Amino acid sequence: MYWLTIATSVVILSSFIIADDPCRYQTDKGVIDISSLARTDNKAQYPDKVPATGSGYKYSYNPCKPFTELPSCQGVAACQVSTDGKYSFSIGKQESAKWNSGGIGGSPSVTYTDGPKTLVVALVCVKNGTDELEALGEATTNNYKMRLTNKCACWDGCGGGPQSTTKSSGGKGGKGGITGGAVFIILLVVLFVVYFIGFAAYYRFRMEKTGIELIAHRTFWVGLPSYAKDGAVHVYRRVLNKGDTPYQSV
Repeated sequence: MYWLTIATSVVILSSFIIADDPCRYQTDKGVIDISSLARTDNKAQYPDKVPATGSGYKYSYNPCKPFTELPSCQGVAACQVSTDGKYSFSIGKQESAKWNSGGIGGSPSVTYTDGPKTLVVALVCVKNGTDELEALGEATTNNYKMRLTNKCACWDGCGGGPQSTTKSSGGKGGKGGITGGAVFIILLVVLFVVYFIGFAAYYRFRMEKTGIELIAHRTFWVGLPSYAKDGAVHVYRRVLNKGDTPYQSV
């Protein structure tokens, strides 16, 4: 029971920490920021791209921000649509974004998933003003590829927030992702949950305790407010040179 609780908590925490920012990627090579390529009106920046090989489908993609394309793609990063427009399928969600730096001499890419479907968007760096998305279609079952050519695909090529195609009151687009402070708070909360539940399970099933005895180190926690007050008074008096007070460390 104790180890199951720990394992579950670690999995939940990992899902928060591992998630990449779908708009921005930073390594020792520099920063790739594709947020300025995003439409923010719930439409795709690169709609209805048809693979050169022909497959009966067309593909739409919006970097950084989710979009909707009828009949079935809602809140997606990319959508596969039948040429007659009767069917559409999500092939990736923004929140699933995973970046790859491309290694030595390779091109960076960003990968999206939705269920069994996986989309890899290869980023091609150019500085001549080209802005092009090439849909390469379904390489193998449920595996899709695209190629995005733009200066924002270059390391340190672009910056700033997404440019809205709708009327704006002057607000700036924000960036996604989870901050270091949020990760720390999540980690702290998870550790506290594991601490209390883990010890409670141990005391209940291994030591057969009940009630208040299930609280780990309860003497410390009951006395913690008093310790905190005494510590604050001690520091306050020392700072104001009002003399020391009897103080015993925990």
